Amino acid sequence: MKKNLVIGLFFVSGLAIAQDENTMKSAFNLKEAQIYAIENNYKNKNAMLDIDIAKKKVWEITAAGLPQVSANAKLQKFIDIPVSLAPANSFNTAAAAGELTELQFGLDYNNSYGITASQLVFDGSYIVGLQAAKTYKNLSISNQIKTEIELNEGVKQAYFTILVAEENTAILKKSKEAVDVILKETNALYKEGMVDEQSVDQLTLTVNELATAVGIAQGQIMFSRKLLNLQMGMDIATELILTEGLAVFIGEVQTKKEEQAFNVENHVDYNLVETNMRLQKLNLRKEKYSFLPSINLFLTHEQQNMNNKFDAFSGGKWYPMTVLGAQLTLPILTSGSRLSKMSQAKIEYEKSEISAKEVEQGLIYQIQVAQSNYETNYETYLNQKANMALAKKIYDKTLMKYKEGVSSSLDLSQTQNQYLSAEGNYIKALLDLLKSKSELQKSYGSK
Repeated sequence: MKKNLVIGLFFVSGLAIAQDENTMKSAFNLKEAQIYAIENNYKNKNAMLDIDIAKKKVWEITAAGLPQVSANAKLQKFIDIPVSLAPANSFNTAAAAGELTELQFGLDYNNSYGITASQLVFDGSYIVGLQAAKTYKNLSISNQIKTEIELNEGVKQAYFTILVAEENTAILKKSKEAVDVILKETNALYKEGMVDEQSVDQLTLTVNELATAVGIAQGQIMFSRKLLNLQMGMDIATELILTEGLAVFIGEVQTKKEEQAFNVENHVDYNLVETNMRLQKLNLRKEKYSFLPSINLFLTHEQQNMNNKFDAFSGGKWYPMTVLGAQLTLPILTSGSRLSKMSQAKIEYEKSEISAKEVEQGLIYQIQVAQSNYETNYETYLNQKANMALAKKIYDKTLMKYKEGVSSSLDLSQTQNQYLSAEGNYIKALLDLLKSKSELQKSYGSK
């Protein structure tokens, strides 16, 4: 009996969760639940923020190649003025050869302020860096799309689980109510001496087992609802009301063939690996550009104030200094380090090409498996549905015979168990079908 009831529950377990009478309630159909999850799920929120970070990163790299302006100011009081040494006979012909004289060039105060403007003219690393930043932004967008696809799938699976669990609970309750009626009638017959005590005990055992099964199933419904709350990013205490029933989704799977054409290039996982391949290619180009020079233009204007007393803000004289120039930096010898980096970047790019091919084949295999699973689960669903109807027919006939006194309570219990087992198999097949349909849609990898 217990084994058959476990099959009837298909996999349910857990304890019922107490519900506060003041709990907030929210009603959702599946599409509304998915939209709410996209806006409120914690993981998807972070994925959206990653896109914002990537956009800021693009501007950060772009700004490095735009004009740069900086200002500086400096106040200096020399405690000890620097000393320079020079041959003494340069100033005094009578001085002995080799004699040095000490000279101090400078004043006690040396103050300045200025502004510098610069412009990058050419730098290969900057060009590649800008392209890489934009590619990284695309990578963040693809990651967010992948998160959204997985989130839609998770919400759909949880939604289905709740509906199927409720259907299972309703079936168990209906079965218990039917056995309750039979038990009541059998008790009356037992008191009249028309049936034996074993018949009453057998039916009482069935009623108790069904009551336990109903309690466990109700607990599974509560647990599944809390899980859906979590996936949607909703307060765990909010009571969800599902406005779409199983009939809606069963109707959607009546046509078992999936007509959507599969193109691996549209799959988000393939887009991710392709983006990574582009990043590796850009990294290789960056290492190649490291052999080229970089050129910068700059303009510096500075005002300097020098005196033995501090008069920077009290009428002291300021002396201008302006410089316009260009700077070229050309790496000449790095003892092979640049060649080594370029070789490593080339190998990483080759690895990314291999990974892209692997992912492509894996995705083709994945959708074939998903299609096969869906078709298999569809056939299983039809068979289990027919089996349940047949088991119900057998049970109804046995029940009629039992009421007529032709069949025993043991026969009735056996057909009852058979019917419950068939119901459980049907419920499981229904959930497997809905999930495999959802997984097939997910395997296309697009929104």
